[in-house]
Amino acid sequence: MELNFIARHTEITDRFRNYVTEKVDKIEKLADRPLELDVTVSKHHGGKGLVGGDHVELTLVEAGPVVRAASDGEDKYAAFDLAMGRMMEQLRRARDKKKVHHNGHQKPLSIHEASADAFAQVDVVPATPEDIERIAKEVQATKPSAAA
Repeated sequence: MELNFIARHTEITDRFRNYVTEKVDKIEKLADRPLELDVTVSKHHGGKGLVGGDHVELTLVEAGPVVRAASDGEDKYAAFDLAMGRMMEQLRRARDKKKVHHNGHQKPLSIHEASADAFAQVDVVPATPEDIERIAKEVQATKPSAAA
């Protein structure tokens, strides 16, 4: 996974880069196929938010939807930890949605595993052109006419 750092009105130290690199391993375990993680760090001004505080935004690009989490903190480490926690929660929820939770006492299955057994028992035969034509005529015959 590619890791990109973007700094706005602040600098990113090597210590912060190492800190983020260590924490990012957790994302790689939860995400399906992570391609890129953008870490944007910006400094707040006195107008809004925490005076002198930092804002960290994480954007994960993967083979699927883009996951984004942001947080404010007194320093960039605290803000990163909060944003990282939010991103981990989003990834965990997305992963849980992909599981099939039938029969509460059994281990949840992925959709692929659950559907593989169900479709193996069904004997599917493709429709013939005659069947398709017959069904189309029946549908046309049952439609109400607009001549009223």
